[in-house]
Amino acid sequence: MTLHDSPDVDRVTLAVLEVVGHALELADRIAAAVQPALEARPAPRRSDLTGVEALVGPVLADLDQPEQGAGFVAAVGLLEDAPWWLEWFARDPDGRVQRLVTHSDPDGIGFYDYESLPWYVVPRDSGHRHVTGPYVDYLCTEEYTLTFSTPVHAGGRFVGVAGADIAVKHVEEHLLPALCAAGTRLAVVNGDGRILSSNSGRHVCGDLLETDPASPVRATRAIDGLPLSVVDLGD
Repeated sequence: MTLHDSPDVDRVTLAVLEVVGHALELADRIAAAVQPALEARPAPRRSDLTGVEALVGPVLADLDQPEQGAGFVAAVGLLEDAPWWLEWFARDPDGRVQRLVTHSDPDGIGFYDYESLPWYVVPRDSGHRHVTGPYVDYLCTEEYTLTFSTPVHAGGRFVGVAGADIAVKHVEEHLLPALCAAGTRLAVVNGDGRILSSNSGRHVCGDLLETDPASPVRATRAIDGLPLSVVDLGD
């Protein structure tokens, strides 16, 4: 079932596209910043990525911007001096922009194996943008977070992903006016059916939208180009 011709769903969809577009626009600018540097070097190094900090630093330092983390994650083996590398920055609780430091030695304790994580794997394998979450970001903020990522290619090869993080609480602030104005119970869910936001106290962020074989299939509207949908909760 799909939700057709519903002004309520139109408004919620527009609100989703606004906040997603904000994050992906930053990811696109990061990609555009690193592509020339990586194309020009047959064996790039970490120093070729210095433009990332110059780009994302002012954005993250601006407390009026929703992004709390952003950067570039290099394809494994791309960089000559760092086979695994995140050129990633995050805003700490005091508003300061910090470089994210991870364990990059595959043989070390606490190694951060991002090659298995969906925000990296899906853009790499699909060639399309992706939205990961909501999930608890234990690496940076320990908050419910959405990660928006886009694949980056240079010289005809995959070289990594550019992305941005937005805390779910900021996304909810943006979506709630449209959700609360709706005359029906609606939720925004990800591709796994996990709730991002809703106007129902029975369905909160992070819950998996239950499916009851005895109940009618819920009406949904997929949001073009994104693994997100608006769902009629029907209660």
